[in-house]
Amino acid sequence: MELYHNKRVKKENQQRYLLRLERLNPVLVRGLRLLSSVEALGEFSFSQSTVLQALMMQKESRMNDLARFLGLSKANVSGIVDRLVNKHLIAREHGIEDRRVVTVHLTVKGLKVARSLALTQRRGLARMMNRVPERDLRVFIDTLEQMALGLNDK
Repeated sequence: MELYHNKRVKKENQQRYLLRLERLNPVLVRGLRLLSSVEALGEFSFSQSTVLQALMMQKESRMNDLARFLGLSKANVSGIVDRLVNKHLIAREHGIEDRRVVTVHLTVKGLKVARSLALTQRRGLARMMNRVPERDLRVFIDTLEQMALGLNDK
C-alpha cells in the first residue's frame, strides 16, 4: 500500500524516512509531554498544560476558538476547562448579548502556573538543544516549522 508520495523525496527513500519517523514518534511524544507539563508529578495532564499555555499566549479565548486552536473537540476542551476552573486556574464568562458564547481566560493563579510550565518547557528544550550541533538544529527547527504548517493546512 502506497501512502501519499512527497515529490521532493525519492520514492525509494520515503519508506525509509517513514520508518525512522515511526520509530521516533513514541520517543518524541513522550519527551514533549514531559517538557511541556509537570504531568510526571501528577499535577496537570498534557492537555491541561496545553490549554494553560495557549491561554497565556492568547490572553482570552472563546471556547470554540480554543478548541480549533488546539485541534480538540469542543466537548474535550470543555471537560479540560471544567477541571482547570475547579482548580481556580481559569475563569469562564458567558457573553452578555449571547449567553451561548463562552470566553475563558487565566486567573492570576493560572497565569503563575502557565508561566511556570513555560519555564519548565524552555529549560527542557534548552537541554535538548545542547545535544545538537547548531547547523543540525537550524535544519531540524526549519523542518519542524514546515511540518507544523502542513498540519495546520488540513
